[in-house]
Amino acid sequence: MSLRRKRYWVAGAVALVVLLGAGTAFVETQRSSYCLSCHEMKLYQKELEASSHAKDAKGQPIGCSQCHVPGTNVLRMLAGKMYMGGKDLWVHYSDAPLELHRAAMQPSARRFVDDANCRACHEDMAKNAKNDGPVSAEGKLAHDAYLGTNGQARSGCAGCHPNMAHLPAFDERIPRNAKFLSKLKEIKP
Repeated sequence: MSLRRKRYWVAGAVALVVLLGAGTAFVETQRSSYCLSCHEMKLYQKELEASSHAKDAKGQPIGCSQCHVPGTNVLRMLAGKMYMGGKDLWVHYSDAPLELHRAAMQPSARRFVDDANCRACHEDMAKNAKNDGPVSAEGKLAHDAYLGTNGQARSGCAGCHPNMAHLPAFDERIPRNAKFLSKLKEIKP
């Protein structure tokens, strides 16, 4: 075998190893166990467990990536993972406070909660979240605007439905969060 051919084989083998490594890293970083391996994320896990979004309609636990990793566009998914993962790693390896800066993080975090991720579970927007009755009259107007049948919405799902799975202290005072707050207080030490 010629030297040139050996180089192609070596380059191909290196490329294959890199691709396999990247694929494995991609799959592993999608797991909630990876997210929760950092102590900063334990607070979010407790909040999720107390929320109405702890389990899906089939009773399966909802994982971090189901909401926080955009799933409809590969480039958007990679950008979201790199942006949010980079910020999380920065906080983990720097001297940032344990609870992070949640008020500053919210707008950016909500940008990466894709509506398609919400709609994967909440397909019928005419029904309430429990799927046991119609949505409120106000909700119907908002959903019609979101769908473009009654005006035009300026916000996505996470813009109108904040604190579905997490409840930062600065939002505890809002009356609609009272039930979530009481469940959260039961599990917080």
